[in-house]
Amino acid sequence: MSNSDHLARMKMWEETTSNTIPKNIGTKTLIENITQWHHDRNLIEGSTDKDQYCKLIQEAGELSDSICKGRDVSDDIGDMIVVLINIAERNKLSISSCLEKAWNDIKDRKGQMVDGVFVKEADL
Repeated sequence: MSNSDHLARMKMWEETTSNTIPKNIGTKTLIENITQWHHDRNLIEGSTDKDQYCKLIQEAGELSDSICKGRDVSDDIGDMIVVLINIAERNKLSISSCLEKAWNDIKDRKGQMVDGVFVKEADL
């Protein structure tokens, strides 16, 4: 994605969220709110990881559809993050700890692009 495309998407996101999310709300507060939303609707105790994984794949399908049709993907990505927050909470994990673990796994990874996909050096 070009820088101008990225800037256009960011501007569109800011315009569509400016009336729904206070500008000063942080990611931590959003995650806390979403986690509480899951608890309030019995989606932690009343669901399973398997159920939530199926929901995640459904949301991934919606993301795929939006990408293929050139539509805005922000809601689809957000929906997937909401489901991932649920799975993390159900497993007594935080999104931050999961991201930190992933970062530590990839930060020194080397590889190359093959047909538009990054392939780890070990898999080449």
